[in-house]
Amino acid sequence: MKLVALVATISLCAACAGCFLLPGSTDPSVVEDVPDHLRKAPPVVPPAPDGHPYGDVSRLRVGQWATYGVGTRTLTLRAVAREADGLWVEEVDEGEPRQVSARLVSPDGAVRKAFYGELHKDGSRSSVHAQPLAQSAPPAPPPASGPAAEERVTVDGRELAARSVRVRTEDLEGKIREQVWLWHPDVPRLYAGSEHGGLVSRKGSGEEVMLRAFGSDAKPLLEGIK
Repeated sequence: MKLVALVATISLCAACAGCFLLPGSTDPSVVEDVPDHLRKAPPVVPPAPDGHPYGDVSRLRVGQWATYGVGTRTLTLRAVAREADGLWVEEVDEGEPRQVSARLVSPDGAVRKAFYGELHKDGSRSSVHAQPLAQSAPPAPPPASGPAAEERVTVDGRELAARSVRVRTEDLEGKIREQVWLWHPDVPRLYAGSEHGGLVSRKGSGEEVMLRAFGSDAKPLLEGIK
C-alpha cells in the first residue's frame, strides 16, 4: 500500500513540474519567451545641442559620411536626407549599442529638431524618441589658412596627399600651443572643413582627432522620423 502511494505521489509531482497555481486562480501559469526588444531597458534619451557643433552643412551632399577617432571616442557623422528647410545629419557614437542622434540642421547651423535611437549588434533596435534641444555654444571656427605643406597619410587603406597646416596660438597665460591640421578635398566636410577640404586629422594641444574611414553611401539609420 505504501509503495502504491509513493508511486502516485511521484507521478503527480512529475505531471505538475514546470507549472504552479497562483493564489485564487484555477489556471496554471505559462512561461513564455519575452521578445528581444522587451528584454533591453528603454534608452535614456540625452538632449541634443540646439546648434550643429561640426562643419558647415551647406556644402554637404546626401550620402556622405566620415568616421573619426576623437580621443577615446569613435564617432561617425552621416548626411542622410535633405528637406526644404535643412539637412538630416546623424551623429553616431560607435559602441554597443550604437547611439544615433538624427538632427535636422538648417543652413545657418541651427538644429530644428532631433531624434534618438539605439542599434544593437544582434540586430534589435530601440524605439525612436524625440530629443529635447539644449542651448549650446557655437562651434569654434577652423584655423585661419596659412602656409600648407603636403603630408601623405593612409586612411582605411587609401593613401591621401593631405595638406598640412601648422597653427600656433598663445593662451591667456602666455603659453604657446601648437596644432597640426591635415585636410584633403576628397574627405567630406562633416567634422570640419577648410579651403583644402575636409578634416583628416588634428594633432597637438587639445583632443586628438583622426579620420578612420569615409564614403558616400550613407542611408538613414533611424526609421520613421519626421
